[in-house]
Amino acid sequence: MESRVQCKSRTKGFVNAMISSCSFGLIPLFSVPVMEAGMHTPSLLIYRFLFGAVFILMGMAYMKISLKITFGHFWRILILALSNDVTALAMVYGYNFMPSGAACTIQFSYPIFTCVLMMIFFHEKLTARTAIAIVLAVLGVAALSGVDMAGCDSRLWIGVGLELLAGLSYAVYLVLVPVLNVSKMDSLKLTFYVFLLGGVLLVLFTLFTPTGIQPIGTWKIGFTLLLLGLVPTAVSNFTLIVGLKNIGSTLTSILGALEPLTAMAVGVLVFAEPFDVVTLLGLICIVVAVLVLVVKNVKWMPPYKKQAR
Repeated sequence: MESRVQCKSRTKGFVNAMISSCSFGLIPLFSVPVMEAGMHTPSLLIYRFLFGAVFILMGMAYMKISLKITFGHFWRILILALSNDVTALAMVYGYNFMPSGAACTIQFSYPIFTCVLMMIFFHEKLTARTAIAIVLAVLGVAALSGVDMAGCDSRLWIGVGLELLAGLSYAVYLVLVPVLNVSKMDSLKLTFYVFLLGGVLLVLFTLFTPTGIQPIGTWKIGFTLLLLGLVPTAVSNFTLIVGLKNIGSTLTSILGALEPLTAMAVGVLVFAEPFDVVTLLGLICIVVAVLVLVVKNVKWMPPYKKQAR
């Protein structure tokens, strides 16, 4: 019975981690039109997180989940919100200094950072299977992104630094969620407060920016921001936390390889971006990396026990 429960828990973790990764990959689908309309990064992220918090709050109200938290939970969630904000800001600001494809690849350094942090602070062993999955995933993302570092200058290295910061900050977030004393908190409640406090911190951040908080403008931009707050924010972060609780930081971070895969599919199908042999090889690498983890770690049926004769 215990093995069946463990099997169900790990399966739930893998499914939610993959849903989270795929929905995160839809961020460009909703954010690019808003940015092209003239909205700057801080305002975009404020609306994204606050709308996400509203959607999560609606789910909590439907399920009658209390908003009450302790002071200890508050400061722990504040740390998670700060890490989440740093990740989002560094990732988007990095696009101003380097091609978005290369930026995507460098930001995907977070599985490596996650493994290193887990080994240094929590003495987690790096297995050969996990190492192979990391290498395949990184190679796959590099192929999908079309990395070309030729002719790099100082501005490019600023972008590299920002994307590495985004990767490190996201790795810190993935590591902290299971180890901080919030793992027993309801996933919806934890996600809501991460968004709410993250939005408040971004509002404070805009006090030091020249544009401040920009108005939404048209109903079309408002609707796009609502979708941004729902799909790649509320849904993705909620399923991320469920995945972290059930399969841990390392496996969840590596399954994040599905994020650039989804972004690539959006680019080809929606923005008519090219699909060539290199892209196909990247796709294969990522699928194999995910299968390497899933086939080993998810036992779809309970173990067979030989009957006594």
